[in-house]
Amino acid sequence: MLILSSELTFSHMKVEATPKILRTNELINDFFTQKYADFLKLTDARYFYWAELKHRKNLPYNDPVKAWSLVKLHRGIGIHCKKLFFAKEPFHYCLTEVIQEKLHEFDLKLIGGLYKDPITPSDKLEYLKNSILEEAISSSQAEGASTTTEVALAMLKSGRSPRDESEQMIFNNLRSIQFIKEEMDKPLDFALIIELHKTMTANTSAEYCVGDFRKKQIYVQDHIDGEIAHTPPNADVVKQYMEDLCKFVNADKPFIHPIIKASIIHFMIGYIHPFMDGNGRTARALFYWFLLKKEYSLIENISISSVILESRIQYDKAFLKTENDDNDLTYFINYSIKTLRIAFERLIEYRDKKKENVDRGKLIAYKILNKGMNKRQADLLAYLYTKKNVEINITTYAAKNEIVRQTARKDLKELVNAGLITEYKDGRNVIFKISSKDKVNQFLENT
Repeated sequence: MLILSSELTFSHMKVEATPKILRTNELINDFFTQKYADFLKLTDARYFYWAELKHRKNLPYNDPVKAWSLVKLHRGIGIHCKKLFFAKEPFHYCLTEVIQEKLHEFDLKLIGGLYKDPITPSDKLEYLKNSILEEAISSSQAEGASTTTEVALAMLKSGRSPRDESEQMIFNNLRSIQFIKEEMDKPLDFALIIELHKTMTANTSAEYCVGDFRKKQIYVQDHIDGEIAHTPPNADVVKQYMEDLCKFVNADKPFIHPIIKASIIHFMIGYIHPFMDGNGRTARALFYWFLLKKEYSLIENISISSVILESRIQYDKAFLKTENDDNDLTYFINYSIKTLRIAFERLIEYRDKKKENVDRGKLIAYKILNKGMNKRQADLLAYLYTKKNVEINITTYAAKNEIVRQTARKDLKELVNAGLITEYKDGRNVIFKISSKDKVNQFLENT
């Protein structure tokens, strides 16, 4: 019986098989004499797959197969080619100059830049919370959860119980993120992986497969045309693959850059498919776990899965290219580095936007004071202006400023009369919010 994974692991696509490699004296001589050094440097930078390379103009020998054979010879020989084995199956990756440069840039400019000019503690807390929620939602949506982001956010922020399987998947992802943060000091072993998977699949249709690795062969299909996209290793060797993966993760030598290692962990869980379901979510959670373990603390502030969700075809192709090109992990490592870069750039954009809001808030407060309002009123209007959909009531305003309700009511009424804020009743409670940014701007610009 054909047992298919219920995860939507691969979207509709085909990756062309690579041709049989040629090995001729001409190719070997041209490689060692560096006759096509510039061409090979380009293939390192762009890391072409066969289907991409064969259509390029001005290929060496004017022969795509011979050119591809030269590229494969280059990728398979030399110190930049790193070989790995899982259950005796060979894998490798190429530590290209471009990858090393990107990792260096990532470590120094992105992470280092954020530490030099960090988010304020309150904004960091807000962004961290939102990023964790976004990751929980996006990781589930990448595996087929149909709940909208808005509904899911409302559920997580309100604390209400999940209403269906999609919401349960998202709730489980949030619990799993909290779980891996508690397990950072532990080595990777079967118990940790199985417990993480159990947390991921609780109270869902995948709950039937918790507690151990799969005992049956499974196939991953293209969810559009139904064809088999990936055949994971046989069930009887899954534990050997997973044991070797744990050894790989826990070994300190030889040194492998944490981002490369985390990317390989991510890929191998997807490749091995140790569970009947829930593999994609587990893979992404272990990616986070390893980088947190290696003190990449800012990984908490980003959502990898949201970027993956937006580039799902590239994500799937990175898997398929690796598998179809002699288990060359470089394709997936390059994709992971790009995904991390995009996610961290969004964090930087958030920081810069927050800084702009703070500066704008200070300017608004200054102008309000010049209009004759008091500092309490100036601070409140700056707060309402720079925060999205924020409201306040008399009790909160009075407590925050340590004033009596009568004084609080007078402050707020003056802002209402000036057209800067509006009020409405929610039962017996009177709620105040900003009129509109345009009205505030217009008021402040009038002399």
